[in-house]
Amino acid sequence: MNRSTMLPIIMVVVIILLAIIAMASGRSDAPDVAGDDTYPHYVCTINNYCEGDTCSREPLSFVIYLRHADGLPRLELRGFSPRATLTEIPDGLVFESTGGEVSGTLTVFEDRGIDLTATAGNGSSLVEHFASGSCDRRITP
Repeated sequence: MNRSTMLPIIMVVVIILLAIIAMASGRSDAPDVAGDDTYPHYVCTINNYCEGDTCSREPLSFVIYLRHADGLPRLELRGFSPRATLTEIPDGLVFESTGGEVSGTLTVFEDRGIDLTATAGNGSSLVEHFASGSCDRRITP
């Protein structure tokens, strides 16, 4: 083989190797939590979170179950009670959690975007929480 045909062959081999490495490494933005595949759920990530006047863009992943072992919805988000109620609305699902350190509603829209509004504390120490982010596709058993 002469040298002029070696360069294209080497380039093709390098491109194939890089593609295999990229596919094997998985998603770079994959959530750091996983749900129980026995129950229908979403794995969601909050990208913007405000607690009072303090806001963060540090990603926070969590799991929302449409129903769990007890047949009820479940919210596995830090500070919230796992017990939740689920209400279907025309453009998504609304989960409401009370009884935890933080109480409020989390809406999962049809496009899998999420919106969280909640409060913590009471009286003069009441702190509002706001967040937005997105969920991966729903996992159904």
